[in-house]
Amino acid sequence: MISFNSISFVDEEVEIIDFLVDNNAMIKDFSRSQLSWFFVEENFHIVLFLAEGEKSRFERHIVEHFSENMNDMIALWNNFDKRIQACQEVRIMKLAKNKIHDLIAMSETFRALFRQRDFEEE
Repeated sequence: MISFNSISFVDEEVEIIDFLVDNNAMIKDFSRSQLSWFFVEENFHIVLFLAEGEKSRFERHIVEHFSENMNDMIALWNNFDKRIQACQEVRIMKLAKNKIHDLIAMSETFRALFRQRDFEEE
């Protein structure tokens, strides 16, 4: 696992599949790229199954305490945007980018839910 700030990236397929199964979120259709996202406590997880390349693969992005780490959520949004610009799995990257955007737009609600201070105060 590689970590940067509160963002972690996992590309170990067995670890990702175990994680998905443990969280009742296993991807069922392996014929096309897709994503699964959910929260585990205050951590945001987005798992991508990428089927359009030479070899299908999984990748998992985690933002720990995501409601406190909106700058890292923005960095993840930018990562997906760069991949769209590079024409990498455009459809699924747009879905991932839109999900991140939705969570950023709802950041005040999540901070209130988790009793965090306002992002603008940081």
